Amino acid sequence: MKRLIAVTFCTLALPGLIMSGCGSSRRTAPGDERPAELSREKVDVEAYLFDAKIRRDGKPTSFRLELFQTDSIIALGGRGYLGKGALKGRLTADSLEVYFPSTDEFVCEPVADLLASFDCLGELPPVNLLSLFQNLPDSVIDDVNATVVSDYSNRKRPKFIVSFDQCPWEINLVYDRRGDRWRIRQFSYSDGDRFSLKATRREYRDHARVKAGKFTVCVPHHASRIIP
Repeated sequence: MKRLIAVTFCTLALPGLIMSGCGSSRRTAPGDERPAELSREKVDVEAYLFDAKIRRDGKPTSFRLELFQTDSIIALGGRGYLGKGALKGRLTADSLEVYFPSTDEFVCEPVADLLASFDCLGELPPVNLLSLFQNLPDSVIDDVNATVVSDYSNRKRPKFIVSFDQCPWEINLVYDRRGDRWRIRQFSYSDGDRFSLKATRREYRDHARVKAGKFTVCVPHHASRIIP
């Protein structure tokens, strides 16, 4: 279970709607009625497509990761190379909701609770994962328990390593300039044990329009909730 939580969290860990236990999220079961205008409405976003690979217990799995970002929320979708849906979810400054259709399971938790589920000895500082999409880590992470190692040797593609005291996991980030802004080009994550995730940006569009349904996580009523 902890490995699946790691997949969920770190697919997004770029790297964050405290929703009262996700009560305010839109979740529907197949056959439930939904207003047609919800899926037709368009939203302005920044769009990313990553080639991603998970390695778990020595076994690799490759998939495509789509991210659609507004100023307050990120919609995400993952699909295997044969087109089968791997996940659908959304991330805000402090919460995460993801559904895995292949296993009929879902995660719906505050980011702080997901972080606390890892093998950390100390207390974790607040982490706004959403901010890492729009800012360099050394400009937004300033907690005394956090370590950000910056490498500007390549001024066009600065690199960063983010870690926290007494925690085994580590996030690596590479950025590049898109117009006058820094955006994530590559990221990787390791839990310090048997799980790692690496992703490289394949496409990026700073102005895109997608259906509002991208931000709706449809979780069937029979799905099992993963509790950290």
